[in-house]
Amino acid sequence: MKIGTITFHGALNFGSALQSYALQEVLKGMGHEVRIIDYRSRDYEQYRLFQPRHPKMTLRAMRCWRKRLSRKTAFTEFSKKYFRLTKRPYFWKKESDMCELAELFDCFICGSDQIWNLDCTQGVVGPYFLSFAGDSRRVAYAPSLAHTFFRPENFDEQLVSDLLSRFDFLSVREEETVPLFQPLVDKPIDVVLDPTLLLESDDYTDMASKDVLQGEYIFMYLLRECPELIESTVAMTEATGMKVAYISENNLDIPNSINLFGVGPEEFVSLIAHADLIVTNSFHATVFSVLFHKPFRVYATDKSGARMRDLLGNIGLSDRCVSDMCSDDVAPCDWGAVDTLLDSLREHSWAYLRKALS
Repeated sequence: MKIGTITFHGALNFGSALQSYALQEVLKGMGHEVRIIDYRSRDYEQYRLFQPRHPKMTLRAMRCWRKRLSRKTAFTEFSKKYFRLTKRPYFWKKESDMCELAELFDCFICGSDQIWNLDCTQGVVGPYFLSFAGDSRRVAYAPSLAHTFFRPENFDEQLVSDLLSRFDFLSVREEETVPLFQPLVDKPIDVVLDPTLLLESDDYTDMASKDVLQGEYIFMYLLRECPELIESTVAMTEATGMKVAYISENNLDIPNSINLFGVGPEEFVSLIAHADLIVTNSFHATVFSVLFHKPFRVYATDKSGARMRDLLGNIGLSDRCVSDMCSDDVAPCDWGAVDTLLDSLREHSWAYLRKALS
């Protein structure tokens, strides 16, 4: 079957790139011919190095030009190496061009990532709900709503209802978010794993082999502001003497640390695979900590925390989720029990995909 997937594949975000790759590989492994639709939504503009319409952002970019260029180059190289994109890009200003895709593919899959987070996309973005798909099969695989409510100005319930009603199979990534969309559609909305979790650690061996840092270190990945996370990291490096590796456009006040801003998704995976401890508030940093059986602590302190709470609760690791400053040692983990629970979730997700694509 010829399948076109659509997601935030072009975002300069580690999780976005890695989940795009994972879904592509999962579908290829099932024997399908897969392309990622090279769609550039309105918010794609934020990834330009210079933005003439936003002087303050342009000035900020100029101050860290080398780091930003390195980052953009790393993601571009990752895309060239790992993605199978459509032959041409499609842009939000001419979304009507996407109608031609219905003649090229038998099925379209939207997901994963936060393509259904209407506060993130500032309203409904039709292509992320497969508005262009014509009579082709429509499948949602683990799109993330991230939140349990949206601002009213972003949530056109009638439009969402109309778009969801056209799907053959519906699923989301977080159980907590199902009640937001389920009242709008008659079809059941399933809950499935993020595609990065359908692969195993061995499937990321090439990425993990990238040589980034030597010696013992704590990897701290801060996706959103969280003072408790930084305070905990400082306390941990002072207690253990281990250096801290982090990725941030701005240098952080953490002793014995190195800022690796500018690395790409491969290096991100490698940093987690070889870390002695991970401290984060990122969903995908959590995912790869689990896949590589690493000691980790997660700060799910904001309204996007549903993603981490759901995953950790389902695999028996809720104790890794904290909200206050914590520098205690991370308790040992029975990874065999975690893998057993994760395998059960995987089988449910695989069964959903097999049914949706049969």
